[in-house]
Amino acid sequence: MRVLVVDDDPDLSLLMEIFLTRRGHEVLLASDGRDGLDVLGREGVDLVVLDWMMPTLDGIAMTRAIRADPRVRHLPLLMVTARHDHGEAVAAGVDEVLGKPFTGTVLVATVEDLGGRSLPTGASA
Repeated sequence: MRVLVVDDDPDLSLLMEIFLTRRGHEVLLASDGRDGLDVLGREGVDLVVLDWMMPTLDGIAMTRAIRADPRVRHLPLLMVTARHDHGEAVAAGVDEVLGKPFTGTVLVATVEDLGGRSLPTGASA
């Protein structure tokens, strides 16, 4: 499965990439919501993991942009956040919210569960 990870914390992005690639997933990285939307415009992905609080374009704005775009609106979205109130994220169109801190096992299980709910556009899971 091709997973786009969008997070402004390079250390956390690297950890997520390591956890996911060890399970055989291909990972693309973006450092904020605007970069993430640029990657979505160029690359086919099967799922997006995005942080809520990012510079330039936060996770809520990115979620709304994805859900408004007919080319990518079907993608499963997993939001990772330190925020405790997840209602706004769910209302914006996020499929799952994963609270920080989280373990690699929980991240991978959640990504694979979400990825199994949609038809893949890239490599198989």
